[in-house]
Amino acid sequence: MLPRLRVLQIGDVHYPSASTAVRAIDDKDAKFPRLLKGSVSSLPLKAVVKRIHDELSAGRVDALLFMGDLTDQGNLAGFESCAAYLMDALELKPGAQFEAIPTGFVPGNHDIDRRLAVAGGIEAKFKPLAVAMEAAGARNYPTLASVAFQINKGTAVAAVHLLNSCWGCGEPENIPVEFRDAIKTAIDDVIKADAKAAATYYDRQLDTPAFDADTIAEVGTAVAEGPPTTMPILVAHHNLLPQRTPRLAPYTELVNSGALRAALVESGRPCLYLHGHIHEDPVEVVTVSQAPPLVIVSAPEAAAGFNIIEIVFTLSGLPLACDINPYRFEAGVMKKLPTISVPLIGARRRSNDRRLAKLYAKILDEGESYWSDVMRYARVIDADISEEEVVEILELLNADGSALIENRDLPSRDWIVRATV
Repeated sequence: MLPRLRVLQIGDVHYPSASTAVRAIDDKDAKFPRLLKGSVSSLPLKAVVKRIHDELSAGRVDALLFMGDLTDQGNLAGFESCAAYLMDALELKPGAQFEAIPTGFVPGNHDIDRRLAVAGGIEAKFKPLAVAMEAAGARNYPTLASVAFQINKGTAVAAVHLLNSCWGCGEPENIPVEFRDAIKTAIDDVIKADAKAAATYYDRQLDTPAFDADTIAEVGTAVAEGPPTTMPILVAHHNLLPQRTPRLAPYTELVNSGALRAALVESGRPCLYLHGHIHEDPVEVVTVSQAPPLVIVSAPEAAAGFNIIEIVFTLSGLPLACDINPYRFEAGVMKKLPTISVPLIGARRRSNDRRLAKLYAKILDEGESYWSDVMRYARVIDADISEEEVVEILELLNADGSALIENRDLPSRDWIVRATV
């Protein structure tokens, strides 16, 4: 097998409301025994967290990345409880079974207590979140600056950049100065008096999601000047693109997403951008000319499931392909949906191996070939060629659209290969 990294992406948790979400059961009998009710159905969030723990236990995860919105409506107690619950349930705390698994969190707009946004500068609204994360044992959490760390698995290497896209959340600058103070006071009074009004405010808030300008410059430079054998992974709560469902609320999109997007697509590197926020799960690919792609992957709410993103590298360590594997909790059962595969090499085939052209010509001539056939062809071309080298050739052909590999999610011995022109 080629070198691979597997990153597990978890979307908005929205604790504590998610901890009491509706079970996958048609409950019409108020007198039904509570204990039995719990044994025949599962709380979605609990079932998802258990499956994530199973993936960790099986050694199928190289990093865990959380997309923000751990709580609802600035509920700091809920944020603290959620951080502690995730770190405990997944055994990620220092000294626990999976403490060595690289783990990252980012702030979400629902994590912000908006009363702190005007209390004493930009830092005030993020400080209690950072304190809560540290108390829970989480090391990687960006507030005033981005946080970077690496994932290493042999020759497969990724550089993770955790970004704070919530700089504008709750900031009164969005209200015209002529009546800013009066409106802010009125909003505060209504939120304190009416829980429903508070919920509406968090849905339709006058936010300006944004990245800090220094962060864009630093991350853009780090990606462009990083080693070509390192896969950049960027994580933030908000999307880089406008969401596909029209959102009739003010200031919901990142105001300077274009600046970061341009820096990434012009870097000459394939990039993976992971986010939450929209509670939908599209996979979107941005390309400019023949440059490597920017792959944008949205996670669903945590109670609905998660994504395992597998990055495939060449034998020399260059990023080759990205496979998004959605796992969704439906009707009480966790299901794996079809894999979405995205090539990472752009228009350039990263190989000067003459055997590639010869093997491609043979597969094209045969029309359809089983793995044993492919290995036979390859060893006629080069008696010393290894199975790993043949896998790399086929993955390169698949990545640039020259071949289709059936059963690609299975071991290579189960592959069926069709070449295309």
